Amino acid sequence: MKRLFSALAAGAKATVSPNQETSRFEVAGIAVRCPHCGGGEFIEGRALLNTAGMTMIGLDWANRSAATLVCTGCGRIEWFLADPDERG
Repeated sequence: MKRLFSALAAGAKATVSPNQETSRFEVAGIAVRCPHCGGGEFIEGRALLNTAGMTMIGLDWANRSAATLVCTGCGRIEWFLADPDERG
């Protein structure tokens, strides 16, 4: 399992290019900082939270989604059910 997360982190870091827009975010009024490297710049994304039951009956689209923030420093992915607010 550890190798899976390492591979995902490496893949996320590899996808960060100079063209992608990075921002600082806050959730529930608290600035988001990477717990691994302490970075404060992230790339925002979305991920579908699939469930086995909905997948089995072909209704993946009906599952909830989560906001993801990928740290530009180390590639760690942080997940949030609430949408993070972009800080100015």
